[in-house]
Amino acid sequence: MSERTVENSKILLVDDDQDLLFIYKAKISSWGNYEVETEHDPRQVRERLQNETFDLIISDMDMPYLQGDQLHDVVNEVDRSIQFIILSSVLEDHRERLIRKGIRAIVDKIKGDEVLREQILRALVIRHEMLDMANPSVPTSKIIQSDPQMVKVFETVKQAAKIPSPVLIQGEPGTGKELVAHELHRQRNRRLKLELPNFTEKDHPYLAVNCGALSRTLLESQLFGHKKGAFTGSSSDQDGVFIAAKRGTLFLDEITELDLDLQVKLLRALQEKEVTPVGSTKALKIHARVICATNRPIQELVREGKFRADLFYRIHVVNIVVPPLRERESEIEDLANHFSREVARNYNWNGEPRKLTPGALKLLKSYSWPGNVRELNNCIERSFALGEGELIEPEDLPVEIREQGDGFEAGLAGFKDPIRTVGDSMAAGGPLRNSSRGEFPTYDEVVAEHIRQALVHTHGVKSRAATLLSIDRNRLYRLMSKYQILAAGEAVE
Repeated sequence: MSERTVENSKILLVDDDQDLLFIYKAKISSWGNYEVETEHDPRQVRERLQNETFDLIISDMDMPYLQGDQLHDVVNEVDRSIQFIILSSVLEDHRERLIRKGIRAIVDKIKGDEVLREQILRALVIRHEMLDMANPSVPTSKIIQSDPQMVKVFETVKQAAKIPSPVLIQGEPGTGKELVAHELHRQRNRRLKLELPNFTEKDHPYLAVNCGALSRTLLESQLFGHKKGAFTGSSSDQDGVFIAAKRGTLFLDEITELDLDLQVKLLRALQEKEVTPVGSTKALKIHARVICATNRPIQELVREGKFRADLFYRIHVVNIVVPPLRERESEIEDLANHFSREVARNYNWNGEPRKLTPGALKLLKSYSWPGNVRELNNCIERSFALGEGELIEPEDLPVEIREQGDGFEAGLAGFKDPIRTVGDSMAAGGPLRNSSRGEFPTYDEVVAEHIRQALVHTHGVKSRAATLLSIDRNRLYRLMSKYQILAAGEAVE
């Protein structure tokens, strides 16, 4: 969060020395657009908090009537989100006691203004984040969540961020399972930063391992670590990701690809909160939160004996199912525009990102997306690589999207009724040439006959025929080639 987001914050300075109050009020006011007020009697702070809203209180430690840590307790009783800084020279043993009480920062007056300025900014950032988290109307993620199903997914993520329990994410390939895992990690760290005075990102990293991408030996070493000489090529001790993840998040993708014996070791790690490196007899404590993901039907694998039931129940404490893109049609336009902006930035694109035409958007929404969000991303990037101009036209999209999205089936949906009319006419003895089925025409014969009639109706003008059929001209050319149709409407002999 930038410094601009904490402008207009309200700060209360508490010190029995009124000269120091005057000096620090002038300093802090000059550091930002802060509203700074003072109080020389700590006993008056409770009453002031009842009538005013402060974001941060900066207090001396040694004061008559109330010590700084006692004042901190008073503030917490009123509002725990108000940040509190002790500005005083404090002995080291007292410092540790104050930190244990939850006082976020203790700044020595003789250490200079820069330290105080930095701690003020940090405290105000935390204050605003706490207010945002308490307000459900304030979005906490930049991830697109325009589809109701995805809104529910991220509501579950928000709830799961409160606890360190294992999470299982299920969904087809390309749906964004790791994106969900990373968002869960981000929100968890955001909470911990507010709760733990000494929180650091370094001690709470995000690490990911694809369990289907490594051999059994390498995967075991990657997960649990190994000792020097444990196997050929192990020239030194190495920590596994369980240790390297520290108190952060470990994401295990394709968890169903684990061998049964590695499943046993993973189960022990989750149950006992410890791992034993390959070649060692000493167990090491672990603290990372584990998030697993799979694109396979894990419950069926459990029933078939291919995945341990006890491990399944251990990783299945919180279950998140990411729906496929074909069930999130309302999100396709937002995602496509997002990827267009991303690609434009990566390509150093001059001007505005390319925009979808209505026809191209219709194709995207009617496509089944077997590759899900990943395929949509690739589709938009392809339009930049091969297309021209400011717009993404239907012809800029891959052929499988044009054919399956607005081609034979979806594309011909615009003239299903005329096709049905042609079929009825032919069934009643209408003019279908060379029907291969005798009494009833095939689908291809119906389509070919309808194209011939459109060409006759437009006197062979293909652009007008394509408009009449509600398809683009390139699609009409391909259909004419497929069915060997001439512009005059006669089949090639």
